[in-house]
Parts: sequence; C-alpha cells; structure tokens
Amino acid sequence: MAEVEATIGLRVLASILILIPTLAGLTLQFLLAITLISGWKKFRDSSFYLITTQLLWCDTCALLLDLYAAFPMTLTGVQYMGDSAALYYVPLAFEGIAFNGIFMLSLLLTINRFLLFIFPKWHNKIFTPRGTKALSAFVWIYVFTLILLTNVFGCRKEFSKDFFYFWYHCENYNPKHFHFKDFLYIHSYVIPCIMAAMYMIIYVKLKLTSKSFIQEQSTIRKEVKYLTQTVLICVLIAVEVAGFITLPFLGVNGYGQFYLNMLLNLIIISNNLMTPIVIFSCVIDHDCFPEEKFVQYENYAILRRPSPVSRVVLTQAT
Repeated sequence: MAEVEATIGLRVLASILILIPTLAGLTLQFLLAITLISGWKKFRDSSFYLITTQLLWCDTCALLLDLYAAFPMTLTGVQYMGDSAALYYVPLAFEGIAFNGIFMLSLLLTINRFLLFIFPKWHNKIFTPRGTKALSAFVWIYVFTLILLTNVFGCRKEFSKDFFYFWYHCENYNPKHFHFKDFLYIHSYVIPCIMAAMYMIIYVKLKLTSKSFIQEQSTIRKEVKYLTQTVLICVLIAVEVAGFITLPFLGVNGYGQFYLNMLLNLIIISNNLMTPIVIFSCVIDHDCFPEEKFVQYENYAILRRPSPVSRVVLTQAT
C-alpha cells in the first residue's frame, strides 16, 4: 500500500490543534510563574513547591518548542530551519531535555507523596528543603547524562513534518541488536509502571486505614486532595507513554495515522497544561503547597499543619 501524504486540510487541522492549546498553555505557565515567584518567600521550603517550579520551566520549554518547530512544520510541511545544528538539532535537543525533565520530576513528585503517606518519617528526613534540592540536582544530572548518551549513540531528536510527531532518529539502529534507543523505550515504559504501583499502594493504604480510624471528614478531604494534586500531574505521563506503546500496534494505515498522531500531540500538550491547572485549582481554595509533616506519636501518625491543632490522620504508624 502506497504511503499517503497529508492534505492541506489535515495540516491546517493538526496545526490548529497544536497552536491553540500551546498558546493557552503558555498563558497559564506565565500566570503560574507570577504566582510562584510571588509566593517564593512563603513556600520556598515546601518540597511540592520546589518540584512544581521545575516542572513549570520544563513545560514552558516544551510548549515553546511546539511553537518553534511542531506548529510551522506541521502547517507548511517544510523544515524551514534546514539541517542547521544551531537552528534545528540543538533546539530540538531541548525538547528531549524538557520531556525527560518532566518525566523524572513526575517520578520524584510521586516518591514524595508515596513517602509522605506510607513512610512519613522517611519523608521528613529526605524531603527537607536541602534534601529536595539535592534530589532535584540528581534528577537533572541524570537527565543531561541521558541526553548526552543519546547523542553519543547516534540518536538525534527530530520532528516529522510529514506525520506530525517528535521522534529519535538513530542512524545506526538495528532492531535485531540491543541499542541505546531500546533502553530509552524501556526507561519510558518502566517508570510509569513504578509510579502507578506507588499510587496503588497509597490507595490501598488509605482504604485500609480509613476503616480503622475515625477522622473528621474535612481532614480526609484534605489528604485526598493533596494526593490528587500529584496524581493529576503525573497521570498524563502514563497516558502518553501508553499511547506510544499501544497505538503503533493498532495497525492504522492511511489517513487514520494522522488523526492518531493529532491525538497523541493533544495528550502531550495536555500534559504540559496540567501543572498550572492543578496549582491554580488549589490557589482558589487557598490551600496550596501544604507544609505537612508526619511525626510518630504513640501508635499514630500525626499531621502537623500551620494551625494550632494537630489532627490524627488516616495512616497508622509502622
């Protein structure tokens, strides 16, 4: 079957589906940046604040590259920068940095919530302001090492102007032999599974302990909300990876593949919109960046908040 080409109508539709959410995302990121900067003195010791601030810059970088590369190349079908390293390959390398930054920071955020609910003592020791910054530094060292090795093994981030998606082009890739590109795929599959497993453990823990303790409904709702903030930020990462895994096996040919790529692009951009949406939703409730600290007391984990009263939470001390 001959390979189909995108029609003008498909290009216009695909480019609009990139442009509108990208502009909306950049607007939200700008407003979020103002919010985070204004709250720096108040929330700078919150691990959630420190991690989401880094997510903000990663999301912004990814959205700017959608405007720089994905939108014009999808609309025109022309790689207007040519093969220039400075204008094409270097900027697109930052797309890889942004994606992996979001990926690994989402994992760090998941670990933060996991320890908070399951091992609160460890959370208090590890996710101090200094500890969070050290872990963030480790994340960025890992991300830049990953990008460096990607280039060492002959892989470069590119954008397909014909089918509307970012991808890694590895010149010496052989499907019959293990390649660093295969490691990137495995890496992308395993981490969402780890995050999902941690959230499942938290869910089971909350369900089991909620039957054992009597607690004020307002406190329960707060705990669930703090967990939901992180789940919403991380869940689209898993959806995005799941899409990349499953869609190629659907065997869609013809014009259907263009619509599937449009769907994936929307999922990717939606992922870049989630952080400001979650943060602004809790700003409206005046309950962002909780300074929660779980401390062991007798047989319970006590949740201390910036209030004169400490309340018993769902989790029983281990």
